[in-house]
Amino acid sequence: MVDYTVYVAKDGKEFETSEGCEAYEEELDGIRKVCPNCHGRGYFEGRWVKPCYDAGLGSIEGHYVHDTCPTCNGKGYLKKTVTWK
Repeated sequence: MVDYTVYVAKDGKEFETSEGCEAYEEELDGIRKVCPNCHGRGYFEGRWVKPCYDAGLGSIEGHYVHDTCPTCNGKGYLKKTVTWK
C-alpha cells in the first residue's frame, strides 16, 4: 500500500503538488498567464561561452549563459494586477 497526496483543481484535474494546482486554477480564472515574451521559460536563448582558463578559478568548461526575461523577471508567467488611478 502506497499513500500519496493528490490535489484536485476546480475542473477535476489532479496534481501532485499544491503549487501546480494553484497555478493551474489561476490560469483558469484568468489571473495568471504564460509570459508571451519567453513562452514560460523565464529566459531567452543564451550565448555560448567558449572554454577558457582563469587564474583564480582554473579551467572553465564551455557552457551557455541565459539572459533573464525582462517581462516576467525569470518567473515564466505574468499575474493580473489592478491599478487605481
